[in-house]
Amino acid sequence: MDQDTKRIVLAFRLAGEPGRRKLDGFFRYMADHQLDWQLQFVRIREDFNAEFVASFPERGIDGIVFSLPDARDGAEELARLDIPTIALDIFDESLLHGRKRNLVFIGGSCKDIGQTAARHFLSQGLYRSYAFVPDLAGHTWSRLRGEAFIAEMAHNGFKTAVYRTRGKGYDLPKLRAWINKLPRPVGIFAAFDDRATQVLEACRDAGLDVPHQVAVIGVDNDEMICPHTTPPLTSVQPDHTRIGELAAEKLQEMMDGRRSTRPERILVGVKRIEVRQSTSPVTQSGRLVQRALAFITAHYAEPIRPQDVVRELKVSRRLADLRFSELQGESIGKAILHARLEAVRKMLTATNDTFENIAAACGFNKVDRMRTAFKARYDISMHDYRAQSRSR
Repeated sequence: MDQDTKRIVLAFRLAGEPGRRKLDGFFRYMADHQLDWQLQFVRIREDFNAEFVASFPERGIDGIVFSLPDARDGAEELARLDIPTIALDIFDESLLHGRKRNLVFIGGSCKDIGQTAARHFLSQGLYRSYAFVPDLAGHTWSRLRGEAFIAEMAHNGFKTAVYRTRGKGYDLPKLRAWINKLPRPVGIFAAFDDRATQVLEACRDAGLDVPHQVAVIGVDNDEMICPHTTPPLTSVQPDHTRIGELAAEKLQEMMDGRRSTRPERILVGVKRIEVRQSTSPVTQSGRLVQRALAFITAHYAEPIRPQDVVRELKVSRRLADLRFSELQGESIGKAILHARLEAVRKMLTATNDTFENIAAACGFNKVDRMRTAFKARYDISMHDYRAQSRSR
């Protein structure tokens, strides 16, 4: 073998669009830089075991690209080595705990993925509620995507329902029943495309219309799946190709001697969101309602009234009321009230403020009106709600 030839182990799943795109990016970088690398592929976690990894030094392995998070025994052995290593989409860094040198973590930004899904829903202004469906196995990347989605929705004044499940297995009946209870229309973000297809199946079984009653967004934009679901699936596409290119680039740098004494972390943003029929097209009516909701979220603590919202929209009161009722299922006045009550609920949980102070901070000019509205909305008194929150 030529002295300049490098021996590289590529340990990640090639099934599915993400793996193929990463590999394409890796090969593209090799071709562009005319790199003479000898590649060994490991596709399943059972093959990436401790005995296999321990053989790397004597076999003259120069670099490793690792993306098999289930291969824990192999990862533990890999943490003991000093061979240049790229960890791709490994969000549980305890896998390589103790490894300080010659290690670069590269992955898609879960924050960007969750925010992209949330902003697409928000751009439509069509939904009464929002929800997140994680993967069944409870992977870290799924949790992080959900947290980013929830945070972006909260930043815009909306609460997100989260589907709770344990372990692997068939959960379609439970998922169907949960979706059926969500206020509609609802926008559902699923952790990845396969999970999104299960959401679509649950909607079909429940007789729910997608996208008019339930809209669905997945992640990965798997071209073998998304265009062929019923209806075709809107999906966020991480920049997997760029992740593969960076893996080759950083591996080359380390093998050329530019090594670090601490792990490096690189997050790659979203490439795009491919919009298909599982989400409704953005309409002028949707944008109008979204502008109204944004204004209410920003000014609910002030003495605003429906006419103030209409003035901000620069449309007639009749048109604003009609569109808001059609798309949100409530009046502008009710939306203002509900925004204020949600703020009251949060203050009851997070502060010890008096009810008088809470009323002033949340846009109510009378405490009694706030008490009555809270009880009607949540079917519990403010006093009892605060007590229950503290006990929890």
